[in-house]
Amino acid sequence: MASDDLIRLFTQFGLAAILGFLIGLEREMREPETVSVGIRDFMLFSVLGATSGFAALQYESPWLILAGFAGFLGLLLSSYWAQRDHGPGITTEVSAVLTFFLGVVIMRGATELAVALTILALGVLFPKSAIKRFRSQVQAHEMRAVLLFLTITFIILPVLPQQSLDVYLTTPVGTVRTINPATQNVDIGLLPGKRVDVGSELYLFDRGWDLHGKVEVTEAARDHASGTYRGETLAAVEPGDGLRAGPGIHFLEVMLSALVPYKIWLIVVLVSLISFVGYGLIKVIGSGAGIGLTGLIGGLVSSTVTTLSFARRSTETPGANRLFAMAILLASSVMFPRLILEIAVVNPALMKNIAVPLSVMGLTGFALAGYLYRRSRAAQTEAPTVAFDNPFSLKSAVSFALVFAAILMFTRLATTYLGNAWLPAVALVSGLTDADAIAFSLSSLQRAGLVHIDWASFNLVLGALSNTFMKLFLVFGLGHRELFKHLLLSFLVIGAVGLVTMFLYYDLAAALPT
Repeated sequence: MASDDLIRLFTQFGLAAILGFLIGLEREMREPETVSVGIRDFMLFSVLGATSGFAALQYESPWLILAGFAGFLGLLLSSYWAQRDHGPGITTEVSAVLTFFLGVVIMRGATELAVALTILALGVLFPKSAIKRFRSQVQAHEMRAVLLFLTITFIILPVLPQQSLDVYLTTPVGTVRTINPATQNVDIGLLPGKRVDVGSELYLFDRGWDLHGKVEVTEAARDHASGTYRGETLAAVEPGDGLRAGPGIHFLEVMLSALVPYKIWLIVVLVSLISFVGYGLIKVIGSGAGIGLTGLIGGLVSSTVTTLSFARRSTETPGANRLFAMAILLASSVMFPRLILEIAVVNPALMKNIAVPLSVMGLTGFALAGYLYRRSRAAQTEAPTVAFDNPFSLKSAVSFALVFAAILMFTRLATTYLGNAWLPAVALVSGLTDADAIAFSLSSLQRAGLVHIDWASFNLVLGALSNTFMKLFLVFGLGHRELFKHLLLSFLVIGAVGLVTMFLYYDLAAALPT
């Protein structure tokens, strides 16, 4: 055997022994008196697995691994039943089985995977008390929420249509006969009894339901027509691909073209996931861990709910209004980086264009919150409990999806019939309802090429500002007047900084529709 091969083998066996040592060390540290197998045993388990894997490679028989495991398992079971004082769990025995297969995995060449599995195992084994404490805090409705979230993510989402709804109202009218890439002209063979009008647009599909774009009809006869291709995938178009006509109601086509069920539900999943993360953090630290921390993390779950909770508490404890104002500022300010993260997932180009204005507003909000904290350090009060009763609600998810769909249709109709110049009004009104919905709607318009990226970014930031000031109105209506006074100047500063940054950062002369 070559020296390089020997070095590789020694390294693999040595690594197997080290990984077994680490798992065995954890077991002895965790259960020094009751553990039935120790560090040396675990080292031998992993080396035995590595030996089985090596023998299987040498003799080209994977059955040798099974034989080695059968012998190992027999010894392990014998030891288990011989120990009458073992605990009710079988964690050590399962760890031993895993350790055996870590040796096998290393010898099969997946060293990185073996190390990762060891880290994962130690990460599960070490925090035993923390896991038990977490288990005692988890409630039945939270487990149902997790199950429901997994259902909408991995069962409902994959089966939703990935085409806009206007596509499903179309009827077949013909097929592609020839294509001229130089002129982008498409010659169409019409189906018997079908007619098309010059100037109409036909949907161009492959032989399934994948949309390749549209064809604008320039010539029409009794049994054939021709038109100009409008789209970006002409190279994928082939003779025999189908052409379909829309329902003929332009308003309906425009409205439904904004709705792609898969994308809408994907946004619902994304927003719900971020809320889940915030809820989990609140669950771990406790909603009463501190007013500032509660406000900061509560903003991830729902900045509106957090604002309402602190506003109501301000009427009961007016002496802590500066602290409550700080928490509301933190909850409102964390919305800006949250929007950046959400848009980064669906539209990286737009994310880069909104990062500066939103970051400036977010940092301004954090700085003002820090100023209020310094002014209110003398005020001692217990952090209010923010009532996030459910980490995920199907009703809330459906409600958000409906609001999002309505704003998508609203913005698409507004840009089609009123022009892009009306987008600020749309953003301001929609932002009062939900900052996420208008942000994703503008992202959809920008990706479709209907809005310049600077104009989409400008109105997205404007929608976020609108949502921010909506929280100020909630405080005015439900909170103590002193709390409103503390927040008024801060929100005006955030708004002023945001507007100045927007007008300086974006080239509105080039972005504004003419």
